[in-house]
Amino acid sequence: MDELILFAACLFSFSAALISLLFFLRFKKPFFFHVFLITSAFFLISGNSFYVAVHGAITSRIFICVFGGLLSLIFSYGIVSFSLDFIHVSPASRIRKIVLAYSAAVFVFSLSLIFIKAMEHPSFVLNILGIWVPTAVSVLLGILFFKRINTGVFKKEKWLIIILSLANLVLTFVLHEVPFVFIISVSILIYHIFYRFYFSSPIAKTERSLSPDFIRDFSITKREQEIILALLDGKSNKELAETFFVTQKTIEAHLANIYRKIGVKNRLELFSRLKNN
Repeated sequence: MDELILFAACLFSFSAALISLLFFLRFKKPFFFHVFLITSAFFLISGNSFYVAVHGAITSRIFICVFGGLLSLIFSYGIVSFSLDFIHVSPASRIRKIVLAYSAAVFVFSLSLIFIKAMEHPSFVLNILGIWVPTAVSVLLGILFFKRINTGVFKKEKWLIIILSLANLVLTFVLHEVPFVFIISVSILIYHIFYRFYFSSPIAKTERSLSPDFIRDFSITKREQEIILALLDGKSNKELAETFFVTQKTIEAHLANIYRKIGVKNRLELFSRLKNN
């Protein structure tokens, strides 16, 4: 049963990492890169545990220190940066540089443990520095700045994320399989987000569509079609920016192009032109 759960955790976490990478490449948002780091760390944890369950423990000190350092670097930077994204901390803020410096320091420290023979259990120390401390910091940030999450894109998912995080911290000490069940649960949550924001674009969410003649006559791009249909749903510029993971300035630029192509000055004139078509 343990091996089955570990294999599922490997499969789900790898798929979630791949999806997160596709998200990052599609939307160019650092948030998705941080999710990619977290899910990649989950895959490393699951893969290592599955290998140990099948073949036995790995005793090489070099492997333990290098693997632990890489895992600590990826996870600690990813999980804390993820939390900072959620509470809308500026990408240029000093705290983000501190997080990066901490993650790099843990990685360098892990490599130095190869030569510090006096420390008999390097993996235990690295688990504390690279996993438990960053996780505790990220959960604490989510609790202290909970209200700031309300203004983000993923309002519907915030409760699931927080509950899963807290449940994992509590139940890890009770059930051995819980961390890997948690990994599977987070992966499913990522699939949900991917579907809601990628496959369920405004075109997929509505029965309305623009006529082929209208699209051809005004050379409307696919993204402009999505924005027009989102406008018909009554979305504001801010809501459009959240929907498409871009800034409001980018939305304003798209709208300016749409208005210019169609020959209108505002969305009311655009709605009138659409109604006539």
